[in-house]
Amino acid sequence: MSSIIAITKVINAFAELLQIEIALFNPEGVLIASTEEYKKRKGNRIYLSFFQKQYEHPISFVKKPGHMKMCKGCHFQNNCPSTAEVVKNMVENGNHYGYLSFVSFSSDGQDKMIDHQKEYDYWMSKLSDIIVSHLSDSSSSVFKKKREHTEYILGNSYKLNKLKELIKNIKNSSSSIFITGETGTGKSLLAKLIHEQSIFRKGNFVEINCSSIPESLFESELFGYEEGAFTGAKKRGKPGYFEMADRGTLFLDEIADLPIHLQPKLLKVLQDGMVQRIGGTITKKVNVRIIAAANQPLENLMETKQFRSDLYYRLNVIPLHLPPLRERKEDIEDLVQNLMEKLQTRTGKFINSYDKNFLGKLKEYHWPGNIRELENVLEYSMNMERTMKLTVASLPDFLMKDTPPSVSAKNGSLKDTEKEVIIEKLHQYGYDLEGKKQAATALGVSVRTLYRKMGNLGISVPK
Repeated sequence: MSSIIAITKVINAFAELLQIEIALFNPEGVLIASTEEYKKRKGNRIYLSFFQKQYEHPISFVKKPGHMKMCKGCHFQNNCPSTAEVVKNMVENGNHYGYLSFVSFSSDGQDKMIDHQKEYDYWMSKLSDIIVSHLSDSSSSVFKKKREHTEYILGNSYKLNKLKELIKNIKNSSSSIFITGETGTGKSLLAKLIHEQSIFRKGNFVEINCSSIPESLFESELFGYEEGAFTGAKKRGKPGYFEMADRGTLFLDEIADLPIHLQPKLLKVLQDGMVQRIGGTITKKVNVRIIAAANQPLENLMETKQFRSDLYYRLNVIPLHLPPLRERKEDIEDLVQNLMEKLQTRTGKFINSYDKNFLGKLKEYHWPGNIRELENVLEYSMNMERTMKLTVASLPDFLMKDTPPSVSAKNGSLKDTEKEVIIEKLHQYGYDLEGKKQAATALGVSVRTLYRKMGNLGISVPK
C-alpha cells in the first residue's frame, strides 16, 4: 500500500496549492485517499451512478452539486455541502483507475472554479497522470479494473455480421491485422473489439495515431528511450509503445503516415519481436499483437516508394474492411439509439426517442462522413430540439435538402468519396487555417494529414 501513501501525500500537496479539497475513489466508488476536510464533510460514500455517467467526458464540471439532473438519486440531493466540483474518470490504455474529484465547500471557491475552469482542467490532468503513473508502476490492484465489454461495432447488417463472424474465427490467432475503411467508419472501435475478443485481451490495448506525432519524436515514442539519451530525456527513461503493449495489442492508426525511415525498424520488430530503446544497449523481447489501419489503399504509396512493400505484406496478413455507413443503412437505427445515450451528458438533454420521419431522413442521406458525421448530426439535433423527441425540425439544413446521393458516393472509388468528404467539411468550416483545423478535428485527422490529403486529392483553395 506504499503507493496509496505516496498518492495521499501528493493529493494533500495539490490541495494546499490550489486551496481546494480532493478525493480519490476506486472504480467501485470506494474512497481510497482524500483530504481530511473532504472526508469530514462528505464521508466515504459517493453517488456511483453519477460518476459512471462521466465515461464519455473524462473531465466534468458540476456547478450546482445536489441541484442538477445528474444528482437525482444521490443521498446529498438538494442538500450537498459542495458548492462546486470537478470530476475526472481516470481511464488509460483500457484500464480504469477510478475517479478523481476536486471540491469546493465555499462560495468563493465556487466562483474561482467556475471562472478558471481551464486551470482546474490542467491541474486535474496533471494530478491524474501522477496517480496513474504510481499505480501503473506498482503491483497494487486497488484501482485497476478493465473496461467492461462494450459493443463497439453496432448493427446487424449482412456485411457487418460477416465481419463479426470473421473476428470470432481469428480470436486465437496472433497474426497481424490490417483494417481499411473510410474516415469515420470506426476503425479504432473495430480494433478494440478485436482486442477484447482475442487471446491478448488480458494485456493493454495501446493506440497510436501515426499522423498526430511529430516525426522527430516518433522513434522515441514507438521504441522508448534511456535516461540521458537526448536533451530533455526523463530520468530513468521512458518505455515505448511496444513495451507498453507487451502481451497486449498495439493499434497503429493512420499507418500511411508512418515516416519512411522508421518503416524498416518497425518491420524488424515485427519479424524478431525485439525492441531496443534509444540510447540503450539492451534488447527486450516483446509479445505484441499488431493491428494497423488506413483510410486509403496503400498500393499507391507503395508505387511511389512512400511505403515499403515488405512492411505492407507483413502487416496485411489478415485484411479486414469496415464498410461505409451508406452500405449498411439498416444499422442506422441501432447506431442512433446508442449515440443518443452517449450524447445526453454532452448536450445536457436527456432525449432518448425520435419520430419515424426523423429516422427516415437519416436513412435517405448518403453519409460521406460515416458514423462520425452521424454523431455530429445527432449532437446538433439534440441541442436544437425543443421537445423530448427528435424531429426533422431539429436536423441541420444540409441534411434537409432533397438531393440524391452523388454518383461517387454510390459507385465511385474510396478516393473519390474521401475527396467529397474533405471538400464538404472545408466548405462547412472554411479554407483558412482555423477552418482547416476545425475540419481536421471533425474528420478525426491531424492538420498535417489534412494538408497531405488535399495535395494528393487535388483539392485547391477557392479564390
